[in-house]
Amino acid sequence: MKRLLEAPRPALILGFSGLLPFVSAPMAMAATQLYLPEVAFAQVAYGACILSFLGGARWGFALPEGSPAKPDWLNLANSVVPALLAWVALLFGDNLTEANLMVIMGLGIALHYDLALLPTYPSWFKAMRTVLTLVATFSLVATLILTSVYPEKRLSAQKK
Repeated sequence: MKRLLEAPRPALILGFSGLLPFVSAPMAMAATQLYLPEVAFAQVAYGACILSFLGGARWGFALPEGSPAKPDWLNLANSVVPALLAWVALLFGDNLTEANLMVIMGLGIALHYDLALLPTYPSWFKAMRTVLTLVATFSLVATLILTSVYPEKRLSAQKK
């Protein structure tokens, strides 16, 4: 984790700022002592966006000429997996537990790809990705736990 301090300042600021939508959801629920399904869905939707971003970043890393990651089947196919998992997560919109678990699974798979299958990323990036993924995952797990701790309250009345 010492390598994290070698990261460019913009990457650190933007990366850690990107955790706000993840951590704010369970914090809002803990503050109100209510499980808020719309907030939980917003967290899942944001996680789906992040999964798509991670896949695109991997694709972009493989395309430039001279990149250590070649634009072969392995790298490019693994680039689309996070976006596909994000899409499936959003299809579970009515069941937030499954949607949440799908995003958690996607974050874990994307991190595995970046650390094990593409070890040529800079060390600071791998350290940052690990920390960001762990915080995002624990935030999603916290939201899952809060579903059974607090009573549910919808922010808006559903139309029938």
